[in-house]
Amino acid sequence: MRVTELKEAVQRIKFDTDKQERMILAIQGKKGRSYRFTKTLRIAASLVVCILALGILSVPVRALVNSLVQERMEAVPAEEIEKIGEQLQSQRTEADGVTREYTEEERARREKLYAQYLDGLFPEGELIQVDSEDEAAEHEFCFLTTTSVYYLPTDRTLTDEEILEQIDFERKRDYALQEQHAEEIAEREAAKKEQIKKVIASGGVTEEQAVEIAARYLEQIFDLNGDGMELNHYYENPNSDVSGLANTYCVNWSNVGGRKYYYFYIDAADGTLRSVSYSGDIEESIAIKPSAADAVGKAKQATEAAQNFLKEKMKILESFEEVKSCYRVYTDDDSVGRLVDTLFIKADGTVHVVECRWDGQISGYYVTTKEVYEETQRAIVKSLEKQYAREKGRETQIEVMVVVGLTE
Repeated sequence: MRVTELKEAVQRIKFDTDKQERMILAIQGKKGRSYRFTKTLRIAASLVVCILALGILSVPVRALVNSLVQERMEAVPAEEIEKIGEQLQSQRTEADGVTREYTEEERARREKLYAQYLDGLFPEGELIQVDSEDEAAEHEFCFLTTTSVYYLPTDRTLTDEEILEQIDFERKRDYALQEQHAEEIAEREAAKKEQIKKVIASGGVTEEQAVEIAARYLEQIFDLNGDGMELNHYYENPNSDVSGLANTYCVNWSNVGGRKYYYFYIDAADGTLRSVSYSGDIEESIAIKPSAADAVGKAKQATEAAQNFLKEKMKILESFEEVKSCYRVYTDDDSVGRLVDTLFIKADGTVHVVECRWDGQISGYYVTTKEVYEETQRAIVKSLEKQYAREKGRETQIEVMVVVGLTE
């Protein structure tokens, strides 16, 4: 089944709030409990509300590309799908939570089990769902619907059956979202097909050509050929809510079991790459954040990685008028954001932006202008400060720190 408008909106949420923040411009005018930000789009829930007025987007919506999974979802009683949909609508958190970190062994098994799930290895039972913390305390493994938290065993690892139950539950949530808005999705999909016809008639690239272009970039940038991953692609229409990505084809590969996602936005008019992003282990990237005091030195190291990426992976060898790094600092607790941006600025104001984790792993790349980037940062800061006050119960100021004087 082709993923449609709702999935397109939600999927870019992925697991990554830093990526989510880039959507802000488009709509301008607990200790012991670890939160994972899920696909998709990885695009913060508070920002995507405008798309379908949901406000529940903690779950990545994926295409049900496997016929066995599709058949399984269609066999789920309508009452159960409706109940799941209602839970998602009422969900107030921007992410699912877990009561402890997944172990490396659990992560590795999940990746293998997910591939087997697509081939028809389904759980024997159902994930237990409870509505209160008292009920959750009675089970080793369950899902608390009121807070969207998975309660994991404290003194043992998850069994294969439990991992399969969680995978199956997540798929049902995807399906419930899709079914809830089937009529609106169909209307928007029809409108997109008409727009694609116009694009092609005016000399633009087809969706199939965009997939081929993105596949070349997947190999060029990440040394991958897409084997073992789910492929999805769709068109962003001219009225897209995603800033800077209208009139593009989004082509993405998902290693859902390993929680790795690769997104490419290909210009529909000429086939050029407009944006690329990668989402991997979010908990790991949070854990390696430096202190505010150490961030300047780390930013310079990230810039070196960004320079190598631009030259070696993107094959961009031109010179730039200025190179600098930007990152956010929360003055309330002196913490920094999860990513650091390196800006390669040309004399005409064009900016190549490379997003890095603090260890230098590339998270994204796109081209914008200096003015748009600065405006986006102001909007992000304003939105994040409100979000911080709402979630933490106290105010903070967020400063965008700039490290200048960097050389190519």
